[in-house]
Amino acid sequence: MLPRRLGSLHLDTVDVESPRGAAVLCLHGLFAGSWVYERVLPLIAERGHPAAALSFRGHPPAPPIPAIGHASIAAYCHDAAEAARALDRPIVIGHSLGGLVALLLAARNLVRAAVLVSSAPPRGITVIGPSLLLRMPRYLPALLFSRAFLPRPGDLDALVLNRVPPAERHRARFVADSGRAARQAALGTSDADLSVTRTPVLVVSGDEDRFVPLGVARRIAQRYDAPLHVAHGHGHFLFGEPGWETHVAAILDWIGHLPPAIRGGALSTRSSTDSANQSAIGRIGARDSSSITPS
Repeated sequence: MLPRRLGSLHLDTVDVESPRGAAVLCLHGLFAGSWVYERVLPLIAERGHPAAALSFRGHPPAPPIPAIGHASIAAYCHDAAEAARALDRPIVIGHSLGGLVALLLAARNLVRAAVLVSSAPPRGITVIGPSLLLRMPRYLPALLFSRAFLPRPGDLDALVLNRVPPAERHRARFVADSGRAARQAALGTSDADLSVTRTPVLVVSGDEDRFVPLGVARRIAQRYDAPLHVAHGHGHFLFGEPGWETHVAAILDWIGHLPPAIRGGALSTRSSTDSANQSAIGRIGARDSSSITPS
């Protein structure tokens, strides 16, 4: 049985009676919580992987903490490392800031493989594009002085939820988050060297992402010699957008093609000729410069 609590940390879990692969740990981004993966976890479990989504400290369903503005990326990485150890070196899927945390876990050899979805970049790759730059000045006090902040509804809609139908945006679920962690992500202060661990990485990005543009994902993929899956017509909040299932299937197909020693067992994945998966596999094969085969 997967743990549901690690001290004060909360995990949403879907257990598998007879696992056919390693556990998959899912990590959310800024302003969110484990709820980001509420529709994804059952699909992971269907492929034979016990599935868990962590909520970082001070994120729902946990109560907020007064000092959340001072929380660092290292603090969120500490939370994720606790979960990774409890799950015995899982495969990790990270969205946005969670993608950067996933990379940091990979650099510490705490995970078997990493999927980076609309990921914040490591050191040396800037995330600040025109859309973000236009809206940053109003949040500078929070960023500079490590205060808690929550983007305005209009900014969330423009940058994060632009491909989510208006009736499904559920902005009330987002919470104030760390100005310190956001500053660190914007400045690219976190380095993730995979030259020793050589952890397999898959990079996923929407070509209409206005928060972490596709060009950022391309540079991350190039740095780690990783395949890049482009979700055409999708923005930053992939798991909440229509058609998300196709891209989750593509991610799980990539995991299914990992060597058994990495994925944790012999999995009975769907055939590549299955009509439900043809477009998913095709999208990975047709992306910029690599295929579904892990690096």
